[in-house]
Amino acid sequence: MRSLIWLGTLWITVQLWAAAPDTVEQATARFEFALAKVPAALRPEFRALAAKALRLRHPLLAKKFSDPPPPAMPRGPRVDPASTPAGAAIVEKLAQFDHLPTDADRAKLAIGLASEIRALPAGVGKLLLAWNLRVEATYGGNLGQDALAAVADAYADAIKGSPGAGMYVDLAGLVRYEHVRAPIDDPTLDTAAALLELRERLHEEAGFSLTALDGKSFSLSTLRGKVVLLNFWATSCLPCRKEMPDMEKLYREFNSKGLVVLAVSDEKPEIVEKFLTNKNYTYPILLDPNRKASDDFDVEGVPKTFVFDRDGNLVAQAMDIRTEAQFRAMLEAAGLQ
Repeated sequence: MRSLIWLGTLWITVQLWAAAPDTVEQATARFEFALAKVPAALRPEFRALAAKALRLRHPLLAKKFSDPPPPAMPRGPRVDPASTPAGAAIVEKLAQFDHLPTDADRAKLAIGLASEIRALPAGVGKLLLAWNLRVEATYGGNLGQDALAAVADAYADAIKGSPGAGMYVDLAGLVRYEHVRAPIDDPTLDTAAALLELRERLHEEAGFSLTALDGKSFSLSTLRGKVVLLNFWATSCLPCRKEMPDMEKLYREFNSKGLVVLAVSDEKPEIVEKFLTNKNYTYPILLDPNRKASDDFDVEGVPKTFVFDRDGNLVAQAMDIRTEAQFRAMLEAAGLQ
């Protein structure tokens, strides 16, 4: 009887946890629960990543994961993935991505390279090649689910031979933000996904408060009731430039239905203004001179896009460049179509 009562209480607790609005504290608890199943050798890396994410806004929670820094490990020899004939051939093919005319061509190349990488012996060289393939596959356009699944499989296979928390987090991002099936059933990958969820709750909590080129201020808290597409970009970023006409098209189409497009640059105003000369973009261009918003949203490379629904919930996120169709799918997650 006691066991039945305990199971009933547990079920109710789980249901309430799932139904309640998600908080940073809940996301932290889920991450901590998942972390217990990670191999001991990887836990310090994951703990350090969680502490870094929490430190600014939740220092008390961060302390739970703040361990003394481990002793410095001697650096191993530099690994050149092109040092073998097979690796060199893959590096040469990776360089072809930017020169292929269509997404279908790039998808075919990605699937072939994924197979070649999987056939390599385990090691850092294999992992570097798999990571580079992941970058090309998400940066190169809309390659489709078959190609991305093949890339994820190769990445997961390569991680086995050279595991690291950062690589697991990157793979989890491929699964979560490109909507690829998880290539492995692995508690370490589950922990990486829990860390991404924690970061998302922190993004929602931090929001943003930025000033546009025309002096108008924007913040997430004042945009409740609107769907917000927040895009981080730079004038020197070619993929960013490719996205901007699509964002303008969608802004004109959905602005009357409540869409707000905000493009954020950390460059000097005069650089941004010069770039925008003779451009007909009508959505607001925001400035992030001290990179506060960029740091709050873990923006280490551009372009990067976040979509918030009308309640301020982060409902979609992109790893790299998006096509118009991919932007539309992100907006659909926020109720716009």
